Amino acid sequence: MKKRVSMLVPMTLCGALARPRKGSTGMKKAYCFAIAAVLVLSVAAIPLGRAQGMGGMDMKGMDMGKDKKGPSGDKKSQAQTHKGSGTVTKVDQVNGKVTIAHGPVQSLKWPAMTMAYDVKDKALLDKLPSGKKVEFEFVQQGSDYVITSAK
Repeated sequence: MKKRVSMLVPMTLCGALARPRKGSTGMKKAYCFAIAAVLVLSVAAIPLGRAQGMGGMDMKGMDMGKDKKGPSGDKKSQAQTHKGSGTVTKVDQVNGKVTIAHGPVQSLKWPAMTMAYDVKDKALLDKLPSGKKVEFEFVQQGSDYVITSAK
């Protein structure tokens, strides 16, 4: 019964689009099946398009939290201070964020990349003008990375 109901919409659509002459029901069925298949495949492809947000990044060797214990991770690893160096590319005073193009971060097994960080103290943003090369320390707080100091 459910199949009959789920095919109702495509069949109604087929009836509206396909008006072949009398006696050509085989052609009409094939046409309706093709329209139904296209609709089903296009709906199934929606999640695939959304999943490619970071598809261009090379993340081989990155620690994506696989070794963390429990849903919130190991408290010790979250409190660990990590060091990085790079160039400030953007400062967002309103949201308290700074974007840095940095080199590899060995403690996290990260490759060089550009990413936005929160800052612990917004006064720190004054020390980070766009274009400046910086050495910085940061910690993980939940899913965010927060800069605690910068030189």
